[in-house]
This record gives sequence, structure tokens and C-alpha cells, in this order.
Amino acid sequence: MKIALAIGTLLLALLWTGFIGLSAALANWVAGQGGDLQGGLQTIAQWPLPPWIALWTDAGTAEAVRATIVWSVELLAVAMPWITPLLGWVAPLLWVIWAFGMVGLVVLAAVGLVLIGRMRKRARFAGARYAD
Repeated sequence: MKIALAIGTLLLALLWTGFIGLSAALANWVAGQGGDLQGGLQTIAQWPLPPWIALWTDAGTAEAVRATIVWSVELLAVAMPWITPLLGWVAPLLWVIWAFGMVGLVVLAAVGLVLIGRMRKRARFAGARYAD
């Protein structure tokens, strides 16, 4: 049981680290794009919708999504002068969040290990008491 908890904790830690690492890399890339990001988003908003979208949604929903993307791009164009200097802080902030998440994960794993140890102790005690 303790081994399963340790393996589960290790897998969660690897997934959490990978997610934060990819997010930080994406944040660094976006920060490096700066003002070019707005032009790229406008290009994405003008792309035609792929035909497979029709299999998953109706045309009205797809157009509503497109309108939301266009609205988001326009909103981003207004906020871009204020957002661009802050983008450099996103990756370090993500790593701070990662550290808090890892501390929480390790604390939960330690509590789980202690509880598993206590359950085993109680099971041995109860087995010895009834064996007499």
C-alpha cells in the first residue's frame, strides 16, 4: 500500500512538473512575441472553420465561437500595451505555484504514509488480541 502511494505521488509530481514546464515555456514564448502576438491572433480569428466542426456543433455555435475569438482579439489589442510588460513575470510565477503544489503533494503523501502505518499497527494489534 505504501509503495502504491509512493508511485502515485511520483506520477502526480511528474505530471504536475510537466504541465508547469510546458506552461512556463508557452508563457516565455508569448512574452517573446510581444506586439507580434496581436497580429497572429487576428490571423487566427480570420481562419475559416474546419469542416469537421460541423460534425460536433451546429453552424450557429461555431459562428458564436468565432465571434468570441474576434471579440477577444479586439479586447487584447486594447490591453496589449499593459499586458506585454507583465508577461515576463508569468513563467516565474508558474514555478512558484509549482513549488506550492509540490509541497502540498508531499505533505499529503506523508500524511497518507503515516495513516497507512497506523492502520497496519491497529490491524496487527487487533489480530494479536483476538488470537489469544
